[in-house]
Amino acid sequence: MDAKIINTFLTEGIEAFQTMFGIAPEAKEPHLLDVNAGHPWEISGLLGITGDVRGVVAFRLHKILANKMLELSGIKCKPEEYEDTAIGLVSEFTNIISGRAVSNIKDYSIDISPPFCVMGHNHMIAWPKNYPIIVIPFVTKFGPFEVDVCFK
Repeated sequence: MDAKIINTFLTEGIEAFQTMFGIAPEAKEPHLLDVNAGHPWEISGLLGITGDVRGVVAFRLHKILANKMLELSGIKCKPEEYEDTAIGLVSEFTNIISGRAVSNIKDYSIDISPPFCVMGHNHMIAWPKNYPIIVIPFVTKFGPFEVDVCFK
């Protein structure tokens, strides 16, 4: 996997958080994901990548951070719509990070699918087989998140 692709997602994740929510995330050391190990995440925003590069991008976080993102975004909703609105925000944020990253990757022709969310403690993601999954972890004052990229 081209390091320029990973660095682009890292940069765009930081910039989008700062621009949209006024949160300055700190990137930690990227590493490989062990798909057989459990994970702590409650929400994963996912989208597919097609074209010269194919794979999956996941934006993974806890509900408490998703709720803080919703609060900081200024989006108003009824209490009974709060969780669905937060999930929609996570999907859109996944789309924004990926769209910005893809538009900055000039060496490849890449398209992205519409995002969707998977929820629940230790939920499963059907990652593409035989390709490494790079975890780009971040910490914020409201909790951690990560951007996982898996490309052929």
